[in-house]
Amino acid sequence: MKTARFFTASFMSMALATFAIADAGAAPSSLADGVYTAEQAESGKPMFEQNCSTCHNADFYKTVFQTWRGQPLQYLFEQIMSAMPADKPGALLDNEYEDIMAYVLQITGFPAGDTRLQYYGGVMGDVNVEPAS
Repeated sequence: MKTARFFTASFMSMALATFAIADAGAAPSSLADGVYTAEQAESGKPMFEQNCSTCHNADFYKTVFQTWRGQPLQYLFEQIMSAMPADKPGALLDNEYEDIMAYVLQITGFPAGDTRLQYYGGVMGDVNVEPAS
């Protein structure tokens, strides 16, 4: 009887520790969780100014986020990659679009996090667009 309780208690402790470890490294599930790094946004700023700022600003993107509300960030990102800049759609590298998106998130009030925003990492598909603050 004591042996069974010991094994049950040990198993429960290991299970709880496993869940805690898994959750500690979990990917962000919300834009408010920080889906880009501050350094990435800083890298995106000059590219945004060169390719986007003539037509778009933070208020524009706040409206865009309302329009795309509830959709995976990946869908919005793919739309931007295929249509922007308007005079040369798709002309930038994927990492340049990622950095620009990070800067857009920063200027619209979403916090930076510890993980770089990446198109191919799967995070964009798991994070839904939400209204900017």
